Amino acid sequence: MEKIFTPKQLAERWGCSMQTVRDAIVSGQLPHFRVGRLMRVPETAVSMFERQR
Repeated sequence: MEKIFTPKQLAERWGCSMQTVRDAIVSGQLPHFRVGRLMRVPETAVSMFERQR
């Protein structure tokens, strides 16, 4: 089963703010899905994003 990240977890992983992660999500650079109002990012999207950086 694929790991799922919250914006907070990604901010800690990348050493940035949660707003920076949200900005990447909203701009379409970081694919995500919603669970209700909560944003979640699958591990495959995180890996692709990290390779592009």
